[in-house]
Amino acid sequence: MKVATKFVSVLKPDQSNQLKHLMDADPSRRVRIRAHTILLSSQGTTVDEIAQIYQAHRNSVSSWIDKWEVSGAEGLYDQPRSGSPPKLNEKEQEVAKDLIKAHPHAPKRVLALLAETTGKTISSSSLRRLAKMDGLRWKRVRKSAKSKRDDQAFAEGEKELKTLKKTPGRRA
Repeated sequence: MKVATKFVSVLKPDQSNQLKHLMDADPSRRVRIRAHTILLSSQGTTVDEIAQIYQAHRNSVSSWIDKWEVSGAEGLYDQPRSGSPPKLNEKEQEVAKDLIKAHPHAPKRVLALLAETTGKTISSSSLRRLAKMDGLRWKRVRKSAKSKRDDQAFAEGEKELKTLKKTPGRRA
């Protein structure tokens, strides 16, 4: 059973030029994709083919076409979403970034110092997100006891392990 498909109505030259400009120059990747979708649809590409190209659900592609038909280029942009405002203002975010740079291997210390400095507490995931925005990231510090070992005893232990591995009847 074949599903009916939809296409955008015939584009005027100014609409086509506007879509090409959005596809090439808009800062939002999502808007560029949607503009290209409208252009593809105007050229006869089906909703299913566009969905396959962009790895999107066919209902999403259909929705983009509907929004274009109703609102034009404005329909290609995302609407504002709800969400809580950030806990830290820009100045406090800069303080947090400075603390991250000062203590790159101690996120708990950074959180404590940030609470002490600004009087505000944030979660470790918020701190990680803030660090990521600045190109920073947390890494686990590998600790090794290699410098504290006795080299002679280590060498003897290695020899003993080799002889035990060569012992017949021993299961590995």
